[in-house]
Amino acid sequence: MLKKALTLLLAFCLLALAAGVCPAIEKIPPDPKGVQLCNDVLAALSIADETQRIKALVPLLHKSLLNGDDLDDNVRQWSYKKAVQNVKFYAQPADIKEVHKGNVLTIGYGATAERGRRDKYFVKKKPGQAGMPAPLAIFWPEGGGEPKVIDIGSL
Repeated sequence: MLKKALTLLLAFCLLALAAGVCPAIEKIPPDPKGVQLCNDVLAALSIADETQRIKALVPLLHKSLLNGDDLDDNVRQWSYKKAVQNVKFYAQPADIKEVHKGNVLTIGYGATAERGRRDKYFVKKKPGQAGMPAPLAIFWPEGGGEPKVIDIGSL
């Protein structure tokens, strides 16, 4: 009796999970501003001089990745470092495989909190390079304004 009840409970939980918690990914056409932002980020990351590279990259990134006019230390140490090493493997201009429409969310806290949608632009590698496309997460502010990159960690 207990085994049957547990089996029914498990089946119900799996159905509930599949029905409501796991919505399908919505693929949307790339927005020209999003494609341009991807191109600008790849170009900035490709600059040889680090000072000039950061100067070109900072205006393209969301304020949550920054410490004033510079990269946040965690961003610099992890995602930025990896992206600089790997940008050479990606097509330039950006070849967008697909765009996944994201949900509306709030980034930041207190007075710096900002609502908007987070989409993922999947950038293909250069022809002949092994590996999957990498997502660049782009934040579209709810009240308008220019899109900004909020995650470069997969390059």
